[in-house]
Amino acid sequence: MDSHEHEQAGALDIGHGPSDTIELDEKEEIYTRALCRTRIRFALYLHVTLFVFVIILLVAINLLTTPQHLWVQWPFFGWGFALILHWFLGIRLLKFYDNIKAEEIARQLENRGK
Repeated sequence: MDSHEHEQAGALDIGHGPSDTIELDEKEEIYTRALCRTRIRFALYLHVTLFVFVIILLVAINLLTTPQHLWVQWPFFGWGFALILHWFLGIRLLKFYDNIKAEEIARQLENRGK
């Protein structure tokens, strides 16, 4: 293999050239979006974990201090609603956006091939 062939092979592996730049940008975007999805899921899992521990603590406090009046239901339903909203906005809308973005990319690739 001469030096020119070696440079071409290196260019293909590393991603040099105008068409490869698009692929690198797409790979970077895919990585960035995956990182974003991971952070959103981690935040949701953290939110659920805190919800469970705090509600258990509040149930214990409620039952030890005023067992005749159960007030723990109000933070449970209020925070539970916020948790459902977090799940819906963070996970469901993100999947919806990903589907729309995938369709847009498919259309662009189809138009590029024409």
